[in-house]
Amino acid sequence: MQERQPDAAGPTFALVIPTHRRPDLVLQAVDSALRQTRSFDQVIVVPDGLDDPAIGALAESPVDVVPIEKAGVAAARNAGRAHARTEWVCFLDDDDLLHPDYLARVEAEVVSSPGIGAMNAAYWSFAPEAGPDDEFAATTLDECLEAIETAVPTRDLSYLEIEGRSFDLLLERMRGSMSTTAVRRDLLERAGGFPHGFVTAQDWVMYVNVARLTEWRLIADRLAFFRDLPDSITRTGSPLKGLTALRAIRSFWQPTSLPTPPHRPLDAYRDHYRHVLGWALLACRRARDVRSYREALAIARDILPHRIDRVRAAMPRRVSGAISRVSSAVSPRRR
Repeated sequence: MQERQPDAAGPTFALVIPTHRRPDLVLQAVDSALRQTRSFDQVIVVPDGLDDPAIGALAESPVDVVPIEKAGVAAARNAGRAHARTEWVCFLDDDDLLHPDYLARVEAEVVSSPGIGAMNAAYWSFAPEAGPDDEFAATTLDECLEAIETAVPTRDLSYLEIEGRSFDLLLERMRGSMSTTAVRRDLLERAGGFPHGFVTAQDWVMYVNVARLTEWRLIADRLAFFRDLPDSITRTGSPLKGLTALRAIRSFWQPTSLPTPPHRPLDAYRDHYRHVLGWALLACRRARDVRSYREALAIARDILPHRIDRVRAAMPRRVSGAISRVSSAVSPRRR
């Protein structure tokens, strides 16, 4: 692609868009990247597969297309990061869109706070037919921009406000928005990028490891549009996804050469980890996957050392929920 001539005194930014067999959607994502009021210095699309249709679809587009052999989204993001020649690397999923002012706001934040190393921005949620979790109906960037002139934000995005306690709060659960992520490239490389071989939680691992090196800042303006798809990873479950999430949590507590910022003891995160274990076990039961069920419980011994937590996670949700309600009602009396 023809690269933007950067301001010698200003920061430079690359955008990495991993994609897999969704040429129509990735064309929209690229269009939103090229319509920025402050242009990216590089736009890098990484098709996950050497025969991916995005390669042909983007042949005339002024972006770097860097296909890889099929290896998953983590490998695609890492390949994009390796191809970047900029100070900062931003990420966008192929089904999401950026507001035209996204990069201008990110750059302004970097210039005003030179010590910052990573950030997110708030976002809108949309779908062709808006459901209960969506803020409006749309299919294109222009429709999104028209919709937000009157749309009222309904999603509570306070979970993204973690600056000052980034590492501690990320140990609980994923508290980031991948399609608004901007990280200084040197920190991303030092953090190890994205772990290969994970079918889920790759972004969570990256967020935690970056948080070992810097705080995550939130730009409160809604600068991206997240497309709500019925088959998205957040709406589907499988034994392997559950096991991978548990493996990610266990990795957070393993020895590392990276710094370990202040955080609460393992026991403080038990409610969140019990929820992940319950989700994983439910997926195993639905798939009748006894082997994965046993492996999930084995992993859980490292992150949920109290047997009662593992037992509660294995219970049907209605039973576990009833126990939680009883516990909540009794606890105030004990205090």
